[in-house]
Amino acid sequence: MKDRLISALLALLMLLAAIPTVQAAEFEDTASHWAKEYIDAAVSLDLFNGVSETQFDPEGTMTRGMFITVLGRLEGIDLDFWASDDAPQFFDDVPPTQYYAPYISWAVCNGIADGMSPSTFQPDTPITREQMAKLIAFYIQRMRHELTAPQDVEIPDTFADAGRISTWARESVDVLRQMGILNGLPDENGGVSFLPAKSSTRAECAAVFCRINGALVRNQTPPVLPTAISLPNDSVSISIGATLQLTPTVVPEQAKFTPLVWRSSDPKIMLVDGEGLVKCTGFGTAVISVYTPNGLHAACRVSCEEHYASADETRAEKCLRLFGEVVNDPRAYYDNEDSTIDYQRAQSDMVDVTVQVWDLNGSGEKYTRYFTIKVHKNIAATVVQIFREIYEGEEKFPIHYLGGFSYGGHSEHTIGTAIDINPNENYYYNSQTGEQVGSYWKPGEDPYSIPLDGEVARIFKKYGFSQGIWNWTVDYMHFSYFGT
Repeated sequence: MKDRLISALLALLMLLAAIPTVQAAEFEDTASHWAKEYIDAAVSLDLFNGVSETQFDPEGTMTRGMFITVLGRLEGIDLDFWASDDAPQFFDDVPPTQYYAPYISWAVCNGIADGMSPSTFQPDTPITREQMAKLIAFYIQRMRHELTAPQDVEIPDTFADAGRISTWARESVDVLRQMGILNGLPDENGGVSFLPAKSSTRAECAAVFCRINGALVRNQTPPVLPTAISLPNDSVSISIGATLQLTPTVVPEQAKFTPLVWRSSDPKIMLVDGEGLVKCTGFGTAVISVYTPNGLHAACRVSCEEHYASADETRAEKCLRLFGEVVNDPRAYYDNEDSTIDYQRAQSDMVDVTVQVWDLNGSGEKYTRYFTIKVHKNIAATVVQIFREIYEGEEKFPIHYLGGFSYGGHSEHTIGTAIDINPNENYYYNSQTGEQVGSYWKPGEDPYSIPLDGEVARIFKKYGFSQGIWNWTVDYMHFSYFGT
């Protein structure tokens, strides 16, 4: 009996020792709050601070800067380095003197977070619950940590509003639900909802980080980190639509498999993927940089310059630009002898271009998106410039569909010189045959319909493209280089 009592006392002492000691100072605004124990534990773990000596502000909004700061504290990053002059600085709105600056630099170099644009992080923007889930998932993945399976934790089978979670966040939310990290909130129907678009509160985040801290199994074999990194060239030039593989040299040799982060200073000019493959999508110069998890970096200036088509070109000059010769019917240029189209030959002259456009979300607000379409390589530069001007124009015309090169039929689409925009709202109609594609054309009423005298039409015309309006047909969606 005595031995069992001693064992029980020892077990109790071990349990008490595992609970973080709460700071002496008590927050006046957490005394009766549901998350008081989490808040006290998070503060004692040095993950959170109060907004003052007496206030925690539990229902206050968690911002992007705050969240990344807590994530960096959880990881225990080397502040001596990340706050030093040697650490890379990325964003105009993150002054190095701000408390969150070193943590943001660490998160970017490790591929955990990035800016809202190449030059802005928006550290004071509230973080939503689904964004929080995605950043936690990135953190665990990039740090090669794991989460232990929950014990004696009530886990909802699903979230009632799972269908409202953004596609990019669904897997992260579901994994953290299964691990007992994200519990959701009871809803009026007796279920549990996640509320993905709701801004996270400081109390909610304190609870989440305490759960993560208790479930985290840290990677015990971190990768060998580079001591130096370089790129083969300081500057290079490529043409529109072309790609360039940048391969860094990493020292020591054992560090060559270290995960790297690639960034472009201007995605409208150059895109770069996670493997250093650069693609020219616009005109001008962009800096492509590569970063190691410990803050080393190298950079290369990549330039792209091209000559654009124009409204002054004659039909013959257009043929020479496209094919190097004058042809009777440009639409038949890739025909075989039996008048069928040699798509393999046509395909060899096409390139992918990625353009930046505006679109409308479900609330009718404009947001940026990207489309990749195939066009003829010899007008690729012009197409990119057209959409660049549309994107930067006053109208900010919304686009939800773009079509370029396509198979089937003899049209300018089969030679990569025609572009369709929003076909449902800019219909094709043949008055002789009654054929119709799309539903209507209502400029001024539907924002996706293209006005004949609007900015989109004027910009296409400036570069030699015509909108599809003929004697017995209209094709409001269709812009073509040869006017057919």
